Amino acid sequence: MTEQIRTQPPVFDVVKHFGPFMADVSLPEEVIVNLTKMTDDLLKNPNTPSHGQHLAGVIHNEKYIYQQDFIDAGVNDMLEGCVKTYLVESATRHGTSKDSTFESQINSAWIVSQYENEYNPSHNHTGCEISGVIYLKTPDVKGRRNIPSKEGKRDNDGDIAFPYNSEGQRNGDLLTKGILQAAPSRGLMLIFPSWLLHTVYPFKGDEERRSIAFNANYQVFSPTGEMREGKPLQEWQGGTTRGVETQFNYWDKTKVKGETK
Repeated sequence: MTEQIRTQPPVFDVVKHFGPFMADVSLPEEVIVNLTKMTDDLLKNPNTPSHGQHLAGVIHNEKYIYQQDFIDAGVNDMLEGCVKTYLVESATRHGTSKDSTFESQINSAWIVSQYENEYNPSHNHTGCEISGVIYLKTPDVKGRRNIPSKEGKRDNDGDIAFPYNSEGQRNGDLLTKGILQAAPSRGLMLIFPSWLLHTVYPFKGDEERRSIAFNANYQVFSPTGEMREGKPLQEWQGGTTRGVETQFNYWDKTKVKGETK
């Protein structure tokens, strides 16, 4: 019998070379406080337009956010910076960032004020390339489910889940993780490709689960200024702020065209 080689173990690493990139961001406390105050005011204001008719969720209170609301809350530059960082870091990991320049623009946002038994079915976002969610309030749902979890299974109450199956992938394949599931926490921001399916589970309890969802587009340019990838950056959905008509290119407050009556 041939003697087996006994030496140092081989250098070994398991890597993920395929699939979408996601950003997991912890926002500063000051940003969360300002966003919570901003959304408090918008939810109390009867003139804040509803965005729910455009959305997939079974959620009764989903209010529109104007860009000016982010500006007034002092958070627009940070949020835009997070989206651009996600874009640049993803391109770097793909190896496509060399000699490229990047532009990104958030073009719509809305409040999701979710209560007991409300949910978002599996869906994605269209007309954009990047989407994200910011958690402002998360209910304490631990141990409050009416139906106990199955043995060895985790509670799903209020979780967000991202199912992802590439062509030919088998559900439950030991070598492929087909779903990412996370319990939201206050101050967490997730950024992901808009085409990625996601769902939000209902929960039991009297508290509110409040988040801000948003969409964005991006462009990648060559050193000569040729657009390599992306779509034209759109104006902010809705086209107006409260009292100010603007062109929302790159979130630049200097692009105000004039006040509206």
